Amino acid sequence: MSQANPRSGQGVVGALEDQFALRQLISEYLIPVETNTIWYVLGGVLGMAIGLEILTGILISVKYLPDASRAYFDTYDLLHSRGWRIILGFHYFNAFLIFGLVMLHMMRVFISGGYRRGKQGLWLVGVALAGLTFLAVLTGESLHWDEVGFAVPWHVSEVFQAVHLASRVSYTFADLKSIHGATVRLQQIYVIHVAVVPISLILVMLAHYYLIRTKGISLPFWHRASGRKAPFSEHIRAWLLYGGAILGVVLLLAIVIHRGAGTQPQLLPSSPLYGSAHGPGGLGYKPSFPISWTHGMNVFFGEHLGIEPDIWGSIVGMTLLLGMLLLVPFLDRSDHEPQDAREAFDWRKRGLAFVAIAIFWIIMIVGIVQNAVAGPG
Repeated sequence: MSQANPRSGQGVVGALEDQFALRQLISEYLIPVETNTIWYVLGGVLGMAIGLEILTGILISVKYLPDASRAYFDTYDLLHSRGWRIILGFHYFNAFLIFGLVMLHMMRVFISGGYRRGKQGLWLVGVALAGLTFLAVLTGESLHWDEVGFAVPWHVSEVFQAVHLASRVSYTFADLKSIHGATVRLQQIYVIHVAVVPISLILVMLAHYYLIRTKGISLPFWHRASGRKAPFSEHIRAWLLYGGAILGVVLLLAIVIHRGAGTQPQLLPSSPLYGSAHGPGGLGYKPSFPISWTHGMNVFFGEHLGIEPDIWGSIVGMTLLLGMLLLVPFLDRSDHEPQDAREAFDWRKRGLAFVAIAIFWIIMIVGIVQNAVAGPG
């Protein structure tokens, strides 16, 4: 006769813990107490923010139809309905938070050398997370379907034109100015935003957690290691504490700030821009902050470097950003996590890695500043 597991929990909660190994994943998983600090908790807050972004996105999809003739008006109606306005506002401002948390988390991992000791794959998974976050913001911007949103497929068309594929893939400006053609492109963007990106994000986050669980969490050199351990459940409580405060601010912004629907896209006959000979950039419309560097790099290439078409600014910028991040763990010649500030900023071993991360930030900053000061063009 089999003997019951004495450690099994009672009731529904205990059954769930046993069947899905939650006890081994959470309460029996021990981590250094030094990691229960704000800089290490931000990764969990990022996961919470992404989860809420997916949830609010599912709710919005109930009321939104990716039809180029009505998507703007769907957004307008949502922004003028109190309950939906708050949901849409949270979804919008939370995207800014996610962008900021990705950048902070990436820099914390870089400074603490969290990709060392055979954990380069953990960094590469993080790069995938950053790339998916960028894609989520980019496609989400388009779904607003105002003139700023219309700029996303417009610039995609410019990319295809730069490599002489626009006609072959039917992604010309003429295709975009047709309601039918624009609807096809908007539906493609919609599928990427509501299906491809969320599913990929969930898989990447699961892979990220798995690698941390098996490879171990890197210790912060700015805390003296005590050797004491704490259950992962304490880390989760810290996520809830900090996440509740930070996401509460995002909710407050969604309640207080009343966002407008923007200008109708130029392909609509009712738009004041209808029949325009220029694209959104030429009319002075700029993207939101998380992707503003792309427009800034276009302006930098076109106005300062004289490179046309200026969309090469975005193409080269994206290539360099991704390339620098991918190279970081392979350029760092240290074989262990830094024990103090001297090792963390050892230019002899980490110099090339710092150069790569510096190039990443120079491109971002130049693009963001150039976008801020740029006029129509």
